[in-house]
Amino acid sequence: MEKCVIYFGFNNPLIYKRGVENVILSQSMALPRNIQKYYLFFGEKDEEFFWNDIKCVAIKHNLFRFFKLNKLINKLGKNSECIIHSHNYLMSFFLLKKIKKTDIFTVHDGLFYLSSQTNHRFKNIFKFIEKAVYKKSKLVHFISNFSKEESLYNGNNFIIINNTTPLEKVKVKFEKKIWNSKKIKIFTVRSIEERINIELLIELAQRNKNFEIKVSGKGPLLEKYRNEIKEKKLNNIELMGFLEDKKIREFYNDCDIVTVLAKYGEGFGLPIIEGYLHDKPVFASDVSAIPEVIIDKKFLVDNDVTDLENKILDYLKEKNKSYNFKDYYYSHFGNDVIKEKYFKLYNRIFKNF
Repeated sequence: MEKCVIYFGFNNPLIYKRGVENVILSQSMALPRNIQKYYLFFGEKDEEFFWNDIKCVAIKHNLFRFFKLNKLINKLGKNSECIIHSHNYLMSFFLLKKIKKTDIFTVHDGLFYLSSQTNHRFKNIFKFIEKAVYKKSKLVHFISNFSKEESLYNGNNFIIINNTTPLEKVKVKFEKKIWNSKKIKIFTVRSIEERINIELLIELAQRNKNFEIKVSGKGPLLEKYRNEIKEKKLNNIELMGFLEDKKIREFYNDCDIVTVLAKYGEGFGLPIIEGYLHDKPVFASDVSAIPEVIIDKKFLVDNDVTDLENKILDYLKEKNKSYNFKDYYYSHFGNDVIKEKYFKLYNRIFKNF
């Protein structure tokens, strides 16, 4: 019988190319070519298309979406041995047991944990959903020890596998400088939202004119922070919006420093390892899972502009910088390292069918 893996995600991967979509792409790389791969998500309309070698199926986001989801899973499972690998709490919650249980559920950040950080009015409902999804899942996968500790999972059938980055496979010829500046070049890739602490980078730019800061990413607060930068007449910080992967790699390669700031909700910290892939020092907030990923605690910073500035300047003054950030990436988070872990995981699941 034909085998397939069905991923449950959130967004159209042709539009949203970072975050959960990146992780799903990395996971799919561990599957043999003869296994059919599907990616299901709720979109603006019903449609099908290919994303690399993954067949994507968008289910229109309306009142009937969960009914259509179960109908589709029932159809796909009739002639195939299907593994459901979900990243979406609601999809797994509304997946009928008589049709299929979630085989693997990946936790980036616990649903109740995130809603509690923002004091969401439905946080108790999310608490119920999170617990129910774990009970309905055969195996729970966490991307860090932190995501495990902050979740509501209290079982024993779990595994921790860190993230890697598909940027490793994006081929770029680093032939010319992309950054025309003699200042200290600081780069970060973040979603522009409240928890990311863009205010701290704006404060850093205002405090030290010798820093040139560029931020790649989009989000609900992009225009708000752009207006703030304009009002403060700062010309040494730029929110560039969305950039393609090749352009992101060029900025990583040409910068001096990478920052990854957060107030909460950082289940792993993907831009940290992306900085290491390009052999760059990364200064990151001492919160969530970041201490697990950082190469050395000296690169952890308080969410305070003085601490951030001082630690960057102290590092730049060091004469003997002994860190090999690229080796650290390849030995701990490289595509091949993580791929092997997922390969063993999928083999284990298929053998239990």
